[in-house]
Amino acid sequence: MKKTLSIMTMLLLIVGCETGEINKNKQSKDVPSGIVDHSKGVTINYDAMSKPSSVSISKTQRIFSKSAQPGFYLQMAVFETYSPSKSFLKPLENSNFNYIVLSHYGKDYVLIGPYKSANEARSHVSSVLKYLHKKTFVVEVKRP
Repeated sequence: MKKTLSIMTMLLLIVGCETGEINKNKQSKDVPSGIVDHSKGVTINYDAMSKPSSVSISKTQRIFSKSAQPGFYLQMAVFETYSPSKSFLKPLENSNFNYIVLSHYGKDYVLIGPYKSANEARSHVSSVLKYLHKKTFVVEVKRP
């Protein structure tokens, strides 16, 4: 009797795991598709760039700064070791885009903006790509 009971228990555990009964209450999370650039170790989320409504504000990266004007920006680059060179900033100076170089936690962020909303910032992603040939994404600058 004990042997039959233990075999039935083992069988129920195996069947429960096989059918997913144990993980029934867990919801699957969507994983954004992207392309990994192995030379730089960066994942680029092209879905977020092509579909402005696919990225919610809660998923927007936030940078806290006392010096920059709060709002939404397009992040063009981050420099960890050195500040951006004049040759890098020259196309930005010649364009109609407002930009700032924000120093924060030992990094220099090159940000285009500010924009009033995340949707307004996302609507300018394609024009930055067209005129400056740089891929950008939306970040939010807030006061600490």
